[in-house]
Amino acid sequence: MSAAAPTRNVRATARSVAPLITMGAAWGARKAMSKGFEAKTGRPAPLVRSRHASIVEKILWAAAMASVLALIEALVYRALDDEED
Repeated sequence: MSAAAPTRNVRATARSVAPLITMGAAWGARKAMSKGFEAKTGRPAPLVRSRHASIVEKILWAAAMASVLALIEALVYRALDDEED
């Protein structure tokens, strides 16, 4: 058994739990963004089903949320990437 085998197993395990790490980080980011919006504006974050938010506000909120979630996913997978450059 070579010295690289344990490292390979750790990386394989990390890659398999990456979606769970991403989901947890996304949940935290979503909560933080919602609380930040609420603190700044004094009202809840605009949800798609909200009757009190304008369509422009809903679209901007969805775009911001999608951007943050894509960034989180990219960072998690980059951190767990096992390819050597």
